[in-house]
Amino acid sequence: MPQNIDIPWALGRLDWWVTTAEAARRRSSYGEVRPYADIGRVSELREREHQTREVIRTVLERKVPQLLTSMPHNVVEVQTGIDLARYARGVLETREETARHITGTATPAMDADALHPLVWDAAASLWSDGHYSAAVQRSATAVNAEVQLRLKRYDISDGALMAQAFSLAPPDAYKPRLRWPGPDDDLTVKAMRTGLLNFSQGIFAAIRNGVTHSTDELPRQVAFEYLATLSTLARWIEDCELVDV
Repeated sequence: MPQNIDIPWALGRLDWWVTTAEAARRRSSYGEVRPYADIGRVSELREREHQTREVIRTVLERKVPQLLTSMPHNVVEVQTGIDLARYARGVLETREETARHITGTATPAMDADALHPLVWDAAASLWSDGHYSAAVQRSATAVNAEVQLRLKRYDISDGALMAQAFSLAPPDAYKPRLRWPGPDDDLTVKAMRTGLLNFSQGIFAAIRNGVTHSTDELPRQVAFEYLATLSTLARWIEDCELVDV
């Protein structure tokens, strides 16, 4: 559950949706409430559908279907949206109690926009639409492009580029390197340089290749962990020095 959501505002949006959708629902000649409304009675709901859907998606942390579905005979199905809004409201109201009794303590949270800008700026628009795999892929592409730009090496990419960028071999006229700063004989510096070489190649082999060649959508949590990994690499790249002949 995101920690930075405005709970009173979100509850207000969900309450409004439920009240307005219920008021718009049809009744049968016997007084039975139907799960749909006349198309002319949902104009207010149409205006707020995207916003309310975003609230529900953020609270539930998963993809959310359309809250209003057009049907034949000029009616719109509204029950799905009512049920989702009620469910999200219940999650919001009980989340602190649930966390207290299940985990015993508040869990740490990480804001997505606190990731390295290179990574999050590339991912943000796709992430907000629920395209988590594509968001990870675009972020990996941004990291790759940053290394190409710093080295002026556009002939290679991905794992091969990382192998050249962080190679422990001396640079030559056409192969500059990115080096973790510090004395060459310092054991911590040497370990960091070796780690960067292996870490960067591993990211592109396991993460970039994985999302590129798979048609399965990543779960939201897994995708966020991948972005955090890319963010770590991006920060280290930023701290590295360019070493040329």
